[in-house]
Amino acid sequence: MQVCRRIVAEKGMNALNMRLVADECGIALGTLYNYFADKDALVLAAVESIWRDIFHAGPPHETAPSFPGYVAALYGRIQKGAEAYPGFLTGHSISIAASKRGEAKSVMEHTFAHMKAGMLEVLRKDPSVPSNAFTPSFSQEDFVGFVLDQLLVLLVRGQPTCGVLLEVIRRTACTSAAPANTGTSPSGICGSPWY
Repeated sequence: MQVCRRIVAEKGMNALNMRLVADECGIALGTLYNYFADKDALVLAAVESIWRDIFHAGPPHETAPSFPGYVAALYGRIQKGAEAYPGFLTGHSISIAASKRGEAKSVMEHTFAHMKAGMLEVLRKDPSVPSNAFTPSFSQEDFVGFVLDQLLVLLVRGQPTCGVLLEVIRRTACTSAAPANTGTSPSGICGSPWY
């Protein structure tokens, strides 16, 4: 998978194919087919490996993170991954044939479930999020889903920061919010500095 990640980083997802990977690995093409039934299986494995590389490149947050701090760190990590793998965020689904789209969707759902689980854990442990911030009709799970959706939209649009999303989080789920229209914020709102 290291070779696949390098190819994607250097040449993009569309360059990934069985023959190139076999050549780069110094093995016969037939040997590669022992591990991957076809190009789509190879691409799916590469996509999963790239997402893993993006998320496991180091500690995602400090020991006791705030929820906004965690979201900011996650945004930065995915943004760095997008820089390391140009076109990956928007292009990997296009590289997979229609017959394998169900498997690709499953890989993405697994990735997003992993992201949501981490976000939910941090949200639940953030002391600046009051216990009454959520209700049965506005659950922590729904909020985390909303935050992840917005985070991904910002990333696909190429936004340099997720500052507006962080402010929405602070004003929605945290015990205190920034003063309106001042452009500044006291340090430590919802446990993190102003972004």
